[in-house]
Amino acid sequence: MVALLSSTILGVPAFAQQQPSSQPDTTSPNSPSPGATATSAGGLPQADGARAGVADIVVTGSRISRRDTVANSPIATISGTAFNQTGAVTLEDTLNRLPQFSPGTGATTNDNLSGGITTLNLRGLGSNRTLVLMDGHRLPASTDLGAVDINIIPDALIESVETITGGASAAYGSDAIAGVVNFKINHRFSGIRLDAQNGISARGDGYTFKTSATVGSNFSDGRGNAVLSIGYQQRDAVNNSDRAFSSIVRPSSSLPYGALIVDADNQPSDTSVKGIFTRYGVAPSRVNGGTNLAFNNDGSLFTYSSSALNYRGSAPDVLVSNRIRYNSSGNNGLILPIERLSAYGRVEHEVGDNTTVFLEANFQHFTSRAQYAPAGFTFTAPATNPFIPADLATVLASRPDPAADFTITRRFTDVGFRTASTEYNEFRTAGGASGRLPIGDWTWDAYGSYAQVTAEERDRNGFSVGALETLLYARDGGRSLCSGGLNVFGNQAGSACASYIRRDTIRNTRTYQSVVEGTIQGSLIKLPGGMMKFAAGADYRKDGYRFTPDSALLAGDVVSFSNGVVPAEDGAITVKEAFAELLVPILADLPAIKKLEVDAGFRYSDYNTFGGIKTYRVEGSWEVVDALRFRGGYARAVRAPSVGELFAPQSQTSPLIGAAGTTGQGDPCDVNGAYRTGASASQVRGLCIAQGLPSTIVDRYTFDNTQIVDGGVTGGNPNLRPESADTYTAGVVVTPGFDAPILHRLSISVDYYNITISKVVGTIDGLTALQRCYNLDGSNPTYNPGNIYCSLFGRSTSTGQINSFSLTNQNLGRYKTSGLDIALDWNVPLSALGISDRAGSLHLAAAATRLLAFEIQTFPGDPNVNYRGYIGDIGYPKWRSVETLTYLNGGFSIGLQHRYIDGMVDVGLIGTDDRSTRVPAINYFDLNLAVAVSKAFSMRLGVNNLTNAQPPVYDSFSQSNTNPGVYDVLGRTFYAGARVTF
Repeated sequence: MVALLSSTILGVPAFAQQQPSSQPDTTSPNSPSPGATATSAGGLPQADGARAGVADIVVTGSRISRRDTVANSPIATISGTAFNQTGAVTLEDTLNRLPQFSPGTGATTNDNLSGGITTLNLRGLGSNRTLVLMDGHRLPASTDLGAVDINIIPDALIESVETITGGASAAYGSDAIAGVVNFKINHRFSGIRLDAQNGISARGDGYTFKTSATVGSNFSDGRGNAVLSIGYQQRDAVNNSDRAFSSIVRPSSSLPYGALIVDADNQPSDTSVKGIFTRYGVAPSRVNGGTNLAFNNDGSLFTYSSSALNYRGSAPDVLVSNRIRYNSSGNNGLILPIERLSAYGRVEHEVGDNTTVFLEANFQHFTSRAQYAPAGFTFTAPATNPFIPADLATVLASRPDPAADFTITRRFTDVGFRTASTEYNEFRTAGGASGRLPIGDWTWDAYGSYAQVTAEERDRNGFSVGALETLLYARDGGRSLCSGGLNVFGNQAGSACASYIRRDTIRNTRTYQSVVEGTIQGSLIKLPGGMMKFAAGADYRKDGYRFTPDSALLAGDVVSFSNGVVPAEDGAITVKEAFAELLVPILADLPAIKKLEVDAGFRYSDYNTFGGIKTYRVEGSWEVVDALRFRGGYARAVRAPSVGELFAPQSQTSPLIGAAGTTGQGDPCDVNGAYRTGASASQVRGLCIAQGLPSTIVDRYTFDNTQIVDGGVTGGNPNLRPESADTYTAGVVVTPGFDAPILHRLSISVDYYNITISKVVGTIDGLTALQRCYNLDGSNPTYNPGNIYCSLFGRSTSTGQINSFSLTNQNLGRYKTSGLDIALDWNVPLSALGISDRAGSLHLAAAATRLLAFEIQTFPGDPNVNYRGYIGDIGYPKWRSVETLTYLNGGFSIGLQHRYIDGMVDVGLIGTDDRSTRVPAINYFDLNLAVAVSKAFSMRLGVNNLTNAQPPVYDSFSQSNTNPGVYDVLGRTFYAGARVTF
């Protein structure tokens, strides 16, 4: 820790003090926090002082300014200082500690498609359903699915972050289904502030470093301000192999020395296989011609799926359930490395007495690198290949057709680990003006913004299918093309042939957004409860996305992070909107009615893709007395389909449907199949005819293939409709304000939320569509040809065969989640306990979420499946909480934070009574200390995961045997930081 602090201090440039310093981060938060009356985010330090009553402000979720921060929607507020006091390098590390958040993409997302971006995921409903704002303004999407990278936000200037649960489309438009996260930025910073922080794990890895320099100044006698903030972040990689719990993961059947895929129609003879294994010393009764065979590194054979007979290999292979598997993820990334440079600048100035203009710009550049196991691939080879070992040659020669090609599956470790290196640039500029109208208290605001995100991903160590086939089918095994030729049977390929087939590819993406918006708001008439207020506005927005793969990916020749053709993608969405909001204070200052008000909003959106749609909300608040307030509301919100969901290129596919003789398999119209011979055979026959199968051949129609060869299409669907969401909230806020000093600053809130999302965008596979169309599970009891599943495919009116199959994105099922948010904020001056007035104070902040339900209906008509208490890619604990107890005294503070995640069951067991794979509850403890050495200099130290709690291991999340987005995978870590202010 001393070394960390020393390196941090040395990393902060020293300048002579020029101006009085701003208040250090360690000042006591004894006065109410900005969000205290709206539900403070428990467990994290709150901002200093109250802004209520200073000036009209706009709370998140509303377009109407008011002189308090009391919100009718439950809002969690996090102070800007919290991001330093958790030792986090990126913003999501701090936000994900709150129980409202589930992991989005971030440090632990080892995914070439995410490229190192950081997204937020409220309530586990998806990053593309969480709207991210900066000062109430939209930020650009970073992917074709609409998720926002929050690293564009200048963390050194964050004043607070306000999070609202549930639908807010009436206020902000599309995407605000799960909720809104609004980052509020300090626009009037004056001075110089330098900050640096180092961090490292107790294992000596996972090093992190961040630093920022912020310069700001007022000018024109305080009528203007200019600020510039530059930040740098670095995070080192940690691989799965660096931790015992993740060192052996995701066993794969694609072995590094290859394995033979036995063709059931051209199977080797039992005699040949038994004879070979008898020579190996294996009892002949243990093998036969259908045994799965693999190659040892000396070319001999072993049984990789039957007790590993005659296996002569070693690591990186692993024995799992008597099957040899390749440890494909051992060297994959557990923590992604990243290096990021960001900048933010803003200039604002008052023009005359009633108008202020501003211009701001954000920029970030970062590089990130993800690492994966070498590519696995299944391919054919000729029986004439000169490298075929003698034992394999004997096996192949015993087939009914000995000259036929044969199939191999192999992990191409000789080509090397696949890596995805991303260079990412994001630029956003915005300008606008606001002012007062010459009518009462009416104000106006207008702004426009343009943003562009570009990413170049270089994927290394893929290989060319064409080059592989050239070497395999060459008469000399490729010796004339690369030194030594390509031997895929046991021995690893030499470097020359590995280089011959190796291919590096490039993927370029560009996302852009244009926004223009204008609003007016002010008071209308005086009612018994106060002034009725109104706001209205209009906006125009265009979101576009372009994906350009290189020629090798377009041709489908490269096996890397994807196999087959990788098509280009290009599309844009435009929307014109008008919105209004009305705040009606009904009654005030009456017995049992301190204040009673209703707030309603409406928005009409006209999209170029699907037309018009309406969103709305109604919320109310009843303040009984100063200490007790009830609130609640209803909101209808939408999420417009993203560019990728609409315009992702459609490509051909051949859906697998199985053999007709098996229940639920094959073409249901096959006269020999289970559908046509079952209890509902007559209804099936009628539906077949209704779909286009000629009645003249319906009773002799057969389909012998196990897949639909022609007509299958996957990709985007321009006919998608928006997802819609209904949110209900109800809550109570208690702020007793007792005269007793020990209880004077106590605030407690309990809020219920219920969110239902309908028409969720997803895909249906071909077999499922057939099964449900023909009522295998009761999805089409009337055998209606207009059923949603029947509409996905069509038949030839001459042959009756399926000749079209749409497996594109569809509006399908629904999500439904509900729960309770409980928050407590309590400041106690120690003088209230009879201790000296100079003894300081204690601050307790806590937030907990009780999940009541998280139900998913995958397809229309399906029953809801409740994921509450289960964990897979996302965890849905019944309880999750965070609590922080902080002692403050002047410029000194020390805090202990506790984080709790309830026990869960492996999602692989859902729908059963089996609880054998249970993930235990886990407790984390974090310690932080901050000292203001002087007005100009402060330091901070901390230890996260103080007890070195290890993540629970379970089966479903095969990336690292646990969920690194939910659990701490580094173990105990230390950080130290310093700040200089002038």
